[in-house]
Amino acid sequence: MDDLYLEIITPEKILFDGPVGLVEVPGSMGRFVLLRDHAPIISTLTKGKIRVIGKDGYEHHFECKEGVLECHDNHTVVLMNELPGENKADL
Repeated sequence: MDDLYLEIITPEKILFDGPVGLVEVPGSMGRFVLLRDHAPIISTLTKGKIRVIGKDGYEHHFECKEGVLECHDNHTVVLMNELPGENKADL
């Protein structure tokens, strides 16, 4: 089966691009988790942390001011309109 693939993109740069085991996001209606084979979804995002567990087992965190997420066929794209602060991944 295909891995869940994640892209986190801002107008300035690509923050993350690769296979993951889990993505947790601050949805407008509350936090939710995406795993492999998640049903197709489009959601707006609010201020909060995006938590990513990579296929290597390492956990990464990204700040989100607001944005939108689309997930279908094990491909998730998070578009954020700006970087809050420096928005560094905690490796």
